[in-house]
Amino acid sequence: MFDRLAQIIRAAFNQILGKAENPAMMLEQTYNDLNNNVIQVRQAVAQAIASEKQLELLMQKNKDQAATWQNRAAMAVQQNNDELARQALQRKQQFAQTAADLEAQYKQQKANTDNLRQRLVELESELNKTNAKKNMLIARDKAAQATMKANEVLSRTSTNGALNVIDRMEQKIQDKEARSAALAELSGDSLEKQFKNFEGQADLEMELMALKGSLGKTSEQDNKILLKETQAEKEPVLLEADNQDVSIDAQEVRELKTND
Repeated sequence: MFDRLAQIIRAAFNQILGKAENPAMMLEQTYNDLNNNVIQVRQAVAQAIASEKQLELLMQKNKDQAATWQNRAAMAVQQNNDELARQALQRKQQFAQTAADLEAQYKQQKANTDNLRQRLVELESELNKTNAKKNMLIARDKAAQATMKANEVLSRTSTNGALNVIDRMEQKIQDKEARSAALAELSGDSLEKQFKNFEGQADLEMELMALKGSLGKTSEQDNKILLKETQAEKEPVLLEADNQDVSIDAQEVRELKTND
């Protein structure tokens, strides 16, 4: 029973952690942890390099001391002072042994330092890759969040509902416009409308009469021109004819006019 309860508690706790886990925050934290490790490795490498340099300097110093006591032993031999030469050689051996021990330590330290340097280069390269991937994943996470929010909004948004509302409002507006037009028509003065219609018809009749008058004048002018032409053609006959013939010719002109 207690095992099942513990399992349920762990499952619920993991679910809460999963919901609370922010990818961007976790990526930043992971990068910061790795960067801190790189900083610590840099510090360790710097300390190792410093120790290597100290060993190298100390080794070289003992070598120089050994060489110095070697020269002093040679000077004592030249002065036939064997005891002094022996003491100088003993001191020289001490410095030489110390230099040899330091050289062994120096070589070991140099190997360790070279290894740390290589590890540091690899770790820094990994840090750069992690930084690039972190930035890419954060950008993808932001894009995914934006897309998810847009989809959530779209899932809650229905264009059909908006269109239905617009259609209903349009129908209401059309009904109001129709009622307004009907009220305007009913509230108008019918007598005034009749006079307006009458005035419109009177204007039409006046325009028709003016058109007829202009057409009549044109026809009269055409008849006068035709009469003059006819009289010009009949003029030789009229000069020879008597009064009776003139009357006949006038009658013919009238008939020609009527036929035209």
